[in-house]
Amino acid sequence: MIKWVKKLTVITTTTLVLSGCSIFSSEDDVVKMAELPEFEATYEPSIAWTSSISDGVDKYYSQLQPAVDSNAVYIAARDGEVKALTVKNGKKLWSIDLSDHESNDSNRSARLSGGVSLGGDTLYIGTENAQVFALDATNGDIKWMSKVSGEVVAQPIYDNSLVVVHTSRGELIALDSLTGKEMWSLTNAQPKLTLRGSATPSISQGGIIYGRADGYLAAALLKNGQPLWQVPVSRPYGATELDRLSDVDMKPVIVNGTVYALGYNGNLVAIDLLKGELLWSKKYSGFKNLTVSGRDIFLTDYRGYVFAVNRNDGEQRWMNKELAYRNVTGVTVANEYIVVGDAEGYLHWIDRESGQFVAQQDLDSDGLYIEPIATSTHLYLQTRSGDLIVIEKPILNVE
Repeated sequence: MIKWVKKLTVITTTTLVLSGCSIFSSEDDVVKMAELPEFEATYEPSIAWTSSISDGVDKYYSQLQPAVDSNAVYIAARDGEVKALTVKNGKKLWSIDLSDHESNDSNRSARLSGGVSLGGDTLYIGTENAQVFALDATNGDIKWMSKVSGEVVAQPIYDNSLVVVHTSRGELIALDSLTGKEMWSLTNAQPKLTLRGSATPSISQGGIIYGRADGYLAAALLKNGQPLWQVPVSRPYGATELDRLSDVDMKPVIVNGTVYALGYNGNLVAIDLLKGELLWSKKYSGFKNLTVSGRDIFLTDYRGYVFAVNRNDGEQRWMNKELAYRNVTGVTVANEYIVVGDAEGYLHWIDRESGQFVAQQDLDSDGLYIEPIATSTHLYLQTRSGDLIVIEKPILNVE
């Protein structure tokens, strides 16, 4: 079965999965996964080192991804294992199993899902068991654990002594970073049908910007959760609940006072951060994280098409359709290239100027579910089976 879009959740009772063989009425409607692109490689990526953690996220939906600082890489698995590894060669510094925590005595597993997020000397990880854990980044000791009202499948974010989580119920909750005490909460109404998950917020200039399941991008004051503005990115239309599905389920990107966001069944938009005014809007539909680099926005849409769009006016520079319905990840920039993973475990390297493939890596037959994390020198990629693959970034050519 070819899965081509994220799991959908009917908040009342039902869970649906859009796939190439489950919801269509005839063979003519079945979505075909594109064949693996064939081309002559012009770049050869180099793997620096690899490691692994437990069974990774297995077949479950997850937003777990590594966190990196100058000393260590921090990774987590759904079953509760968390590790710190040296940046240089992946040597283990410490590990902990959060399934052993007393709060998980009655749970099937720790079900880690949101994170890993690094704030100062502390790691923050959310769970489908409606928990937020704070771990000492130097030794893995648990600093605190807080219960919240809803699954935490989005990455927690840290700023100004607050940790903010966006729960599956659409609620923003701010916790004191030292104690885990709830400082404020902001509740938003949820439609009947939403994409599985919730958008990781972004923080800038004292505000928190986040996507909502009703198709709006919204902003609130970080210090107290007071709403500031909301702008529609996706508008529901159609005869059925599935047709009317509209969700902003990606992390907004903020560059020089402009917010960029993408909605499912909606648009790619640029919004003035302080005024909440729409600067431009273009018709794209997607739910994976986009990235902004130089003049360009790089994104993937719900079909798996890859785009480069001018960030000043939204005009499209190029489009690559060759990964159609391969359930691709979001996009990560690697100097003169961009990289996109797919459900069959391939990492595709694409020239950022032309949109043409330059390299391809077969990394994990269980698949890639989230884009790599980039530092100045490396890409850190966690696979579905729990492998951590560290890839050297190409040397930037400066003429």
